[in-house]
Amino acid sequence: MEQLSLIAEPRIDGANNWLSNPMGAFENWQRSTPHSDGYLYAEQSVKQHRAMWHCFVDYLTREQLDLRAVQSDRLAKFLDGLTAKNGKSAQDSTRRRYLKLLANTFDHLHATGLRRGANPCLVLFRYYRPTPVKSPGALAAQEDDRFVAFVLSMAAVTWREIRDQAMLVLIIGSGLYAAEIIGLQMDHVILDAEPPYLIIDAHGKVPERRAPIIAFARAPLHRWLDVRARLPLGNEQTVFISGKGGQMLPATLYRKVQAILKGADGGLRPRGGFGPQVLRNSFLMRQLARDKPIDVVQQWAGHVELKSTLRYRALVVNPGGIEAE
Repeated sequence: MEQLSLIAEPRIDGANNWLSNPMGAFENWQRSTPHSDGYLYAEQSVKQHRAMWHCFVDYLTREQLDLRAVQSDRLAKFLDGLTAKNGKSAQDSTRRRYLKLLANTFDHLHATGLRRGANPCLVLFRYYRPTPVKSPGALAAQEDDRFVAFVLSMAAVTWREIRDQAMLVLIIGSGLYAAEIIGLQMDHVILDAEPPYLIIDAHGKVPERRAPIIAFARAPLHRWLDVRARLPLGNEQTVFISGKGGQMLPATLYRKVQAILKGADGGLRPRGGFGPQVLRNSFLMRQLARDKPIDVVQQWAGHVELKSTLRYRALVVNPGGIEAE
């Protein structure tokens, strides 16, 4: 990155140049003007900005608009009409990048005397602003132990009840997605290791990983596997089989989790929903509250990027709840 020279740069982008050759004037301005850190833009940034400005100039030409007079309503029409390479509507983040570039450019045009009055981009920032990041739904602080205690206190007599008990505590004890608990296969449950763990196959952007089986989930899982071994399942390898012998439907799992979260004698106050994701998130929060290394929690969670794991820090208020291992 080239540091700005102390020698004054010549004015090569006067008002007339912006009208007669808007692309040339823009590129000259980009190459000769430092950004906020006092450095000239890198070549890659200049190329990207030039392509964005070219898109805007094309819009002005098609609409027969004057660079000196275009206002907020026409700028909004331009932003709303942006498309991605696949022809679909551009993402909000793309529109914000264009708006920021246009705002900086219009400030410069005001300085050159080409435009008068307020920057027409300023009013648009309130409409093209980042979507608030939602906190991941989870049980309230220190309530994951109540959830486990409630599930383990339920009378589990039939094979379905024993299955549900093991399945529910395994979600909050291993941090699995709903699809992962539903599709878990027998040869992916490694109980003879110390500590025991689950092998989770890669799916979508989530890489293959190993998920721990926390201590409180082990006894219910052993009990279920003993019962399962006596069922007439043939070659079926799904761990938590449905009543028909295959994989459980996602809606069925959701209803089972919801029944506990909305029941439990009113002792639970989940935030952000009532599905299996709440239990997974609570697992991740517990690990962070117990000061597990962030890269370890990232691996357990199957997060591709570290920033996904860091989101959970905001929900970690006090170290507590169930002891992590």
